[in-house]
Amino acid sequence: MGDISCIWTNLGFNQETLPETGPLYYSSRGEDCPPRLDADLYEYLLPDNSEEYAYVFRAGQWVCYNMHQFEDDKLPEVVEIPVPVAA
Repeated sequence: MGDISCIWTNLGFNQETLPETGPLYYSSRGEDCPPRLDADLYEYLLPDNSEEYAYVFRAGQWVCYNMHQFEDDKLPEVVEIPVPVAA
């Protein structure tokens, strides 16, 4: 379904409660952002792809890359994915 704003939520783009928890796609608010198929990890992580973060599922776990979207002098780097803490 294309680009994802959030991978797991029950809030919509206008902070409304959605009937189900799950991914929130930009296409659900009418944006035309079809899925993109890259040939390899290098192509996926090219800086001109304009993402803040890039996610890859590898060896049974998600790996997150900070793309340094507004820092042209930095390469993508692996960062920890924060885990929410139950109160």
